[in-house]
Amino acid sequence: MGTYRILPCGAISAAAGIASAQSSSLLPLAAFLCLFFILCLIKKQFLLFIICTLVCSFYFSYFLIIDRSNTSSYREGAYHAAVSIRDIPRIDGDRLAFTAETAEGEAVKAGYIIKSPQEKAALSALDPGSTCFMKGELKTPKKETVPGTFDYKEYLRQQGIHWNFTVQSIESCKSGGGLMPFLLKIRKAGLAFIEKNVPESSAGIVQALTFGDRFLIEQEVLDGYQTLGIIHLLAISGLHIGIISAAFFYILLRIGMTRECAKWSLIIMLPVAAVLTGGSPSVLRAAFMTDIYLVSSLCKNRLRSAQVISIAFLVLLLYSPYMLFQAGFQLSFAASFVFILSKKILVKSKRQAARLLLSSFAAQLGSLPILLFHFQEFSFLSVLMNLFFIPFYVLAVMPLSFAGLSALWIAPPLGELAIGVLDALLRWSHVVVKTVSSVDFFTFSAVQPDVLQLLFYLAAICFLFISMEKEATFQRLIIPVCLLACAFLFHAAAPYLTSEGEVTMLDVGQGDSIYVSAPGQNGHVLIDTGGIVSFNTEKWRKRKNEFSLGDRVLMPFLASKGVKKLDALILTHADQDHIGEAEVLIRKHKVKQLIVPIGYAAEPADEKLLRFAAERGVNVRTAKRGDRLKIGDLVFDVLSPETADGSSKNNGSLVLWMEAGGFSWLLTGDLEKQGEREIIEAYPDLKADILKVGHHGSKGSTGEELIKQIGPEIALISAGENNRYGHPHEEVLEVLKRHQVKVFRTDRDGAVQYLFKRGDGTFLLHPPYDTVYSP
Repeated sequence: MGTYRILPCGAISAAAGIASAQSSSLLPLAAFLCLFFILCLIKKQFLLFIICTLVCSFYFSYFLIIDRSNTSSYREGAYHAAVSIRDIPRIDGDRLAFTAETAEGEAVKAGYIIKSPQEKAALSALDPGSTCFMKGELKTPKKETVPGTFDYKEYLRQQGIHWNFTVQSIESCKSGGGLMPFLLKIRKAGLAFIEKNVPESSAGIVQALTFGDRFLIEQEVLDGYQTLGIIHLLAISGLHIGIISAAFFYILLRIGMTRECAKWSLIIMLPVAAVLTGGSPSVLRAAFMTDIYLVSSLCKNRLRSAQVISIAFLVLLLYSPYMLFQAGFQLSFAASFVFILSKKILVKSKRQAARLLLSSFAAQLGSLPILLFHFQEFSFLSVLMNLFFIPFYVLAVMPLSFAGLSALWIAPPLGELAIGVLDALLRWSHVVVKTVSSVDFFTFSAVQPDVLQLLFYLAAICFLFISMEKEATFQRLIIPVCLLACAFLFHAAAPYLTSEGEVTMLDVGQGDSIYVSAPGQNGHVLIDTGGIVSFNTEKWRKRKNEFSLGDRVLMPFLASKGVKKLDALILTHADQDHIGEAEVLIRKHKVKQLIVPIGYAAEPADEKLLRFAAERGVNVRTAKRGDRLKIGDLVFDVLSPETADGSSKNNGSLVLWMEAGGFSWLLTGDLEKQGEREIIEAYPDLKADILKVGHHGSKGSTGEELIKQIGPEIALISAGENNRYGHPHEEVLEVLKRHQVKVFRTDRDGAVQYLFKRGDGTFLLHPPYDTVYSP
């Protein structure tokens, strides 16, 4: 029995061992070993079973050792010390961010707010390896507080980082040396050269292709590439490494170097290139696999592709077992593994175009379960878009990028011409990407697939590949294609078969946003979007990448719920902390209907949003007291405002009453005490089990009259952690306490979920998902 079978099976066993260790359960490990034993028993490969069991056990134990030793020796609080800068410091507006390494060798994620343009200029000279004395405070990274959003705390932990270092002063900086800082300085200089000499519209793409950095790419363009399944073109991977290696090898041979010396030069050069290009999982895989190929050819013992990718997989997991859980790592190896296994399918095609189409189809099909698991969406246009964009990048964008940058050094006028042509092409391609990705008819969106659904996808995909390898006739392919279609239908239909609905008050900082969904997905409504209140800042303070609640919180949350489009977006009033992300949702075609209170557009900026929505095909309507909003199975009674009174935005808030999960709910927007009294007078018999406290718990809202009248059992307060306004106010909390009202707060509890069926439900907080109240 050769290594041809042992290595791939060992790689699968290693993944099973790490995944089982991470899940803290021996059940997946036992299931895998039992299934593998049955397969080996059928094939009579007992030695293979023993070897793979040992590999699985080793990686299981190895992950546990690494994970349990992944701790910090520091405590939260003030921290003053000399630290070295580990990576390239990033300055964006008035913010400096970098990874710092303490004298004890522990990494922390550092951030500093720059105080003046002069200080910004001085700090721009900071390089990797520099050592500075810094004063500040260590804070625990915040875990994700909204379901479906990025878990930044776990992301840092997997890099061995346990603290955010809020730096207050930076002094006595000295430059440092060493090989890694030297390479990172070259990377920094290259990025700076591109930003200075390449137009803004194409600088981000050129940086991504040459140094693996996407920071300057417009977010809408990046989202378009992601949606269309061509984001891999902006990640340095096997395609880029292959082209660079071939070009470098050809140049070495042309200058008279022997083939052996050229190969050894490539073996040394590729790890250096991996550092210069960011060291992403795809880069590490491609560089390491190429090195293995080259070493095996020098040893006159050529390894097969399946062996090479298996060795790379096993070694990278030894380097960092946490890589297994990264989407980039999974996608890179999945696509490469599929190419290797589908080689017989590809060689059957005589024409280059057909081969390219099949390659694109195979790669997208192999990546499908991973894309749906991590991103909850898949574009059916991805194969065609890859068929067009891969040649476009290989034949035009990449050659012009490398040739243009090289020419800028040697012959600037020629370089400027090449970069100008490149910029024109990229501007045109950006328009194509934005336009095509905005047509959501071709995008499949669903909730994150569970284990059963993933197994269904994997079985259908494997069956389809096996059928294509034997003979790609219509009769042979019809069954696996139908199975794959059934997997999509089963996945898409799953949420509609559930009898569970929910009301979730999202943690959007100092703002409001409530998501309401009826059982069986018969109505999706978002009430307010949250929003960051912006202030006029000096030009030098403005950042390229401002934090967006819409992109970072609302969109991932809706994707996790399988919501392709909201049936309605309700805006209670026109304050920025309630409507700030509405434009993002409308621009990204997430809204069918926009509902605002009568008198909403009191200012030109408010009217601008309504016009924008109408131009994007969104149905805009106003609501006032006495209206009943029926959205699917959801019903909202409008209690206020009665008229368009522009005297107070807060008292003009849209106040809604609804029934859901056996409770009655009163949602008050930013209603103040005066508005509360008007509602009490208009509805003297008004009752509500759950009150969404007005104006984030400010002193001017939630009067005792309202609490006595409606008799709530639970109060929900949406407020930002450590907000500057001191919300919720102690007087409000005291009123609620006197009336024995249970309080849930986003600043303390994160997102507050109420999951219900037809008659009852359960309250949960995030994080963690613990039952905190069950009526």
